[in-house]
Amino acid sequence: MQSLGRFFLVLTVTARHDLHMWGRQWSNILAALVMPFTYVLVVYLAAAAVGKSPVALVVEDTGPVASQVAQAIQSADVFQVHLVDAATAQQLYTNLEAAAIITIPPDLDQQVQEGLPAPIMVVANNLNADLGNDIRRAVPDAITVYYEQLGPASPLKVTVAEHDLRSQDVSVFQFAVVPMISLLLLVNALISAGVATSREWEEQSIKELLLAPVSHTALISGKVLAGVVSTFSLGMVMFGLGYALGWTQPQGIYVLNMILAIFFISLFASGLGIAMGTILRRVQSVTSLSTTLSVWCFFLAGGIGVLQFEPDWLKQIAAFDPLTYGVHAMQMSVFYNSSELFGRDMAVLGGAALFMFILGWAFMRRGIAQ
Repeated sequence: MQSLGRFFLVLTVTARHDLHMWGRQWSNILAALVMPFTYVLVVYLAAAAVGKSPVALVVEDTGPVASQVAQAIQSADVFQVHLVDAATAQQLYTNLEAAAIITIPPDLDQQVQEGLPAPIMVVANNLNADLGNDIRRAVPDAITVYYEQLGPASPLKVTVAEHDLRSQDVSVFQFAVVPMISLLLLVNALISAGVATSREWEEQSIKELLLAPVSHTALISGKVLAGVVSTFSLGMVMFGLGYALGWTQPQGIYVLNMILAIFFISLFASGLGIAMGTILRRVQSVTSLSTTLSVWCFFLAGGIGVLQFEPDWLKQIAAFDPLTYGVHAMQMSVFYNSSELFGRDMAVLGGAALFMFILGWAFMRRGIAQ
């Protein structure tokens, strides 16, 4: 019992010391926050750019068919529609405030009544393939809405039967928020735990700890605990902020799944930070590698895309990235209220954390021998 009490005493003292040092290093905290929030801003701007394209709609016919077509285009939920006259539409198009001009000609109703082709004129800015193809796909979609509204009277008897795999649609920006949380956790843990450990090697203060008559396992456990507490705290702040803004809102028991995922990612990342600090033993080296490694793990885990749709070789590499499993667990919990493969994801993160703990412990023992 005395040895167990001594173990926890060393563990708590070490953790308290590292947390105190972390709290005083505001530059490290800000460094951990800058990268994830920068990516959030980039993804937000990118989502706005590739979302609903702004178009100018010019209705030159006052007949019922023209009115129905115009209403269908506005309600199709594929455009940001500006209902304007021809001169204003041309000005918006010239100033790049509208990606296209959709014009309903003045004789549309007459042509429909006579059974003639009734073209709707589209002038599109094909500045790039993504923008041009969005317009080309969206206009027929909007016309399909018009035919759907006609019901049995529609000359087109083709309907679309949609069966969604998931219970809800997730916006591009919202889908990217969860990997941002994982990036925040990884960066903070690597910087806080890794820099704290490497600084002790660099300043030679680690000698006092290693030569002290205390458990080295307790020492490294205390450092991991400090990294987990600081990282988990930041992760919960990010999660709470996302919940308040409507970005990350799991329901019921899946809130606990999300919290557990944040905890296990923090545990793995802290273990990785301790291992890096123990191996490299230089603050500058740890700081540089932390940034690079965090970005690579983030992208491999599907940080800016859907990993399942990536090339097979990339998915095979991503399978060895523990962050992949953390991101999957959080996405299932937040977006789909699902525990799909949750046990597997937590087991991988826990196993990776244990491996990093053993690796850090082994290199610490090697330091003692040296």
